Amino acid sequence: MFDGKPDPATGLAYIPADTSVPLLDMTIGECLRDKATRMGERPALKWLDGDRLQGLSYAELFDAAARVATWLLERASQGDRVAIWSRNSPEWIVLEYGCALAGMVVAGWNPAWSDRECEHARDLTQPAIMLAGFDTRGISVMERARALMPEGTVYELEDLFGLTGDTEPAALPEVAPSDLFLIQFTSGTTGRSKGASLSHRAALNAAYFRSLAARFDETDVWVNAGPLNHVGGALSVVLGSVTVGTCLVMMQRFDPDIYLRLMRETGATRIGGVPTMLIALTERPDWDPSAFRIRSIGSGGASVPKPLIERLNREFGAPVLVVFGQSESVMISSSVPTDPPEIAAETSGRAAPHVELKICDPQSGETMKVGEVGEICARGPLIMDGYFHQPEETAKTIDKDGFLHTGDLGSLDAEGYLRISGRAREVIIRGGENIYPAEIEEYIAQHPDVAGVAVIGIPDDRWGQTVGAAVKLREGAALDPQALEEFAAKGLAHFKIPRTWLAVDSFPLTASGKIRKVEIEKLFEAVPAR
Repeated sequence: MFDGKPDPATGLAYIPADTSVPLLDMTIGECLRDKATRMGERPALKWLDGDRLQGLSYAELFDAAARVATWLLERASQGDRVAIWSRNSPEWIVLEYGCALAGMVVAGWNPAWSDRECEHARDLTQPAIMLAGFDTRGISVMERARALMPEGTVYELEDLFGLTGDTEPAALPEVAPSDLFLIQFTSGTTGRSKGASLSHRAALNAAYFRSLAARFDETDVWVNAGPLNHVGGALSVVLGSVTVGTCLVMMQRFDPDIYLRLMRETGATRIGGVPTMLIALTERPDWDPSAFRIRSIGSGGASVPKPLIERLNREFGAPVLVVFGQSESVMISSSVPTDPPEIAAETSGRAAPHVELKICDPQSGETMKVGEVGEICARGPLIMDGYFHQPEETAKTIDKDGFLHTGDLGSLDAEGYLRISGRAREVIIRGGENIYPAEIEEYIAQHPDVAGVAVIGIPDDRWGQTVGAAVKLREGAALDPQALEEFAAKGLAHFKIPRTWLAVDSFPLTASGKIRKVEIEKLFEAVPAR
């Protein structure tokens, strides 16, 4: 497992799928029922409620989810979409399992989205009902939710236990592993969100293999603040825990002081987060790795700095495990605990079980040689079925042979390790958030003072990257970064708003008329961020 290598006889950058580890042939609801039956008294979920630590056992979690499923089926039908628009909460997790048991489809909305972004998600997925709560600042989104959805279809997420407490669990529908479970919104190069459709089989097994990579078991306590509207949170963390019976410790939003407190009070054995979270932990005055018995540290969502990996290895005496995946295929490759530390620092590990991996020429589609850089492509049961109700976009991403074209550039070495070289789709990764320049460019171009715009990622020690925008202004207009940011805030999530601005007289162009963003990046090297 996680040890596939290219065939030296061919020299091709291709690894066949390792099927020696069986897939979980069950639904998410069946997996939760199994844990409730076999280890019902074990803690499944813990969280802070005010200043008190609360929790649910696996038996209690299944019972709560079954009540939610019954409640959902009284208001919608199997196969309907359920929008969840809120920060992390225990109710979010119980609702996710309730949807799985009811055969309904989770559509998690980013609590940082603008109304414009929400309208697009609503129109694309047409949810039957929505449960809404608060954004990460603690501001209610209920009024906005009611304005977006038909009357009578919006409920308070944080009232979920009260809404369903008197509901007697009823007979639940038959759900198949191939049924749709999650629509994961992901921005595309065309600028608007797409919905990656993930089945129970794909979601559950991707999470399972992530836990196998780290060697999780039922004695583990995992503190992870990953947002539940991302696949990393909703699948790798939530479902990864249930596949092996781990106790998950949830946070409403990342806060380093609360994170460290939860590590202490729950006896954490595993921690994880994007690099910015881990860096923030190391900066706290009460940071004391010797006080914990951590077995591994998980990261991904952005490149993990080598000095951070080396520090965590040294101070915890535990491996840092790096996972490569995306909304369209949550688990593609991973490092494992037996890998040398430099593997996590320099590669994204080896192909996960059941993942067929190859490096292709972005133009011809031909499989490249070991060591050559090309587009990373993956095939197997872990990839999405396609983009929800977007067949043309699906055809651009999954080829006729069933390979997912990730849009990321990389290479495979002779030992099977995957190295990420760049991003063919120009995605900016800010603190684990995927940001696509085309969407920002499309919106900022609507400003009356802007005649043209090019958005790029700017290296940043804390966030990995931040967003920068070069603008060509209309005649008579002057660059006003504050005004442009205020305009951007009306239609873009806060993390997508450019914080570094540059006025240009013209854009450097290729022979085909496209903006040469490499040259734009050079222009920003001397521009301070706001």
